[in-house]
Amino acid sequence: MTSIDLVAFDLAWDRLESWLASHSPADHAALRPPATASEIAELEDHLGFALHPELRRLLERRNGVAEPERSSGSGDGVFPAGSILPLGHRLISTVGMAEMHKILVDVGEDNAEAELWDEEDLAGHLHQCVPFAVPNDGGFAFVDHRPGPTYGQVFEMGIGSGDLEGTLWGSHLTEFVDAISHALETGTPFKNYWPIAFEHSFGRTCVEWEIRA
Repeated sequence: MTSIDLVAFDLAWDRLESWLASHSPADHAALRPPATASEIAELEDHLGFALHPELRRLLERRNGVAEPERSSGSGDGVFPAGSILPLGHRLISTVGMAEMHKILVDVGEDNAEAELWDEEDLAGHLHQCVPFAVPNDGGFAFVDHRPGPTYGQVFEMGIGSGDLEGTLWGSHLTEFVDAISHALETGTPFKNYWPIAFEHSFGRTCVEWEIRA
């Protein structure tokens, strides 16, 4: 990974944040401050390997998003600001990454014991995958850290629905962020997810992704 690649990531992330600040300020406000060097080091100690440089840079920009706001009144539910990625995925903090990685490790070990997957399959090396965002249904978006041609690839895996094959969301994190930004800017889909405005009874809006065939 070269410095040019990290510059490209910064440009892609700036593009995404710029759109959120202008068009969805509630989502932009939900982004948390950067992770500290010690927080990142603690995460890497848990993982047992170094973070992919682009994922490290994401944490150096934003350490996840704030929890959704809950109304103090009755019947108003939750305002899901911060669910800026398809399927309602929310960026998670270094602490959340460690917790979710432990779940992936456990799932991978269960698969190995049951001999359901070969090691070369995605589900065969979940211990080398680092989650960076989660929806509310037990899934993950993660960066593959296995050395080789898949290093840095971005996948979504709906473990809550029993999907262990995963869906490729980008060949690397910069490409994925660029694609999300393009979808938001143009109102066109990412895969089969269309960005729309979610209007809450709070009187505010945030990004939502609608699934269309």
